[in-house]
Amino acid sequence: MPVEMFTTLEGIWFLLAGVFLVGYALTDGFDLGSGILTIFTKKDENRKVLYNAVAPVWDGNEVWLIAGGGMLFAAFPIVYAASFSGFYLAILIVLWALIGRAVAFEYRNKKESPVWRKSWDWIYWLGNIVPAFLFGVAVGNAVIGVPIDQQGVYHGSFFTLLRPAPVLMGVVSVFMFLMHGSAYLLRKTEGEVFNLAKRSAYISLFGYVAALVLTDFLLVLTAPFLYENYFKYPLFWIAPLMIFTGLILFFRFLTSGKFNKVIIGSTLTTIGTVLTIAFASYPVLMRSTINPEFNLTIWNSASSHITLTVMLVVTVLLMPIVIFYTAYVYRVFKGKVSAEGGYH
Repeated sequence: MPVEMFTTLEGIWFLLAGVFLVGYALTDGFDLGSGILTIFTKKDENRKVLYNAVAPVWDGNEVWLIAGGGMLFAAFPIVYAASFSGFYLAILIVLWALIGRAVAFEYRNKKESPVWRKSWDWIYWLGNIVPAFLFGVAVGNAVIGVPIDQQGVYHGSFFTLLRPAPVLMGVVSVFMFLMHGSAYLLRKTEGEVFNLAKRSAYISLFGYVAALVLTDFLLVLTAPFLYENYFKYPLFWIAPLMIFTGLILFFRFLTSGKFNKVIIGSTLTTIGTVLTIAFASYPVLMRSTINPEFNLTIWNSASSHITLTVMLVVTVLLMPIVIFYTAYVYRVFKGKVSAEGGYH
């Protein structure tokens, strides 16, 4: 591990950025994954179960997304400006998708009309699969590189982001969240929805592995620099090892019938995936395809030391509260869910 990652404010904030990403991927990740299954069951009762499984926690899980955006704005403002301007349309699409998901929770059951409910179910589905895909595409573009100049100005369009490698990383992201969502549903549901989650777990597992292998093959050809850190810092291999371990445990628990433990495998896989990308990119936060000298790193895009210090103190004080409250909510709402006594 690079010493400066633990001994400098910039390095510490790189680690904290990883914590926020992992926090969001683990919590809202299973929301997105379970929501993707909505249109794959025709019974209204089953769809209610899918809503009810995440209803008590989905909005609280998005705190990690908001906190991550605030962290980026305060700790690495140049990266925030470059990414939010360069990825503006993609971020706007994600925003509308998340809004649609939230509104679907509130309005879906306002009428008994099948057309009304089915329409909101499709909006809810888009509100889950679109962010799951575009989050992966955005991260892929940041680490592989986008056309930004010395001032961090983006010289491209929305379609510039849709290159093969980032798109494949978006597919990996979808299958990763689907694995996590399926594992969550195996703990929270029974009956037909449980069987749906079980089938989805197998499909998402093989889909994730296939997409990951194809992505790695393409990156070896188009972005070999992403593998340099793993030869420079051997301890970084702990992240890919977590992916491998998570996949083995996911498959083993799934095939042995230990369904309550499948989420252990998806959790390790999710953490390992996020960290593997982060370690591959270190210390670059946003890479330039125009000139490597224009890369935005933790050194040339960070805020002042006083800003980073104040933020670090506040984070150390408040993050345990967020984690404790999140754990408490999951404890209160533990157990199986049904279609009765639904949201609102």
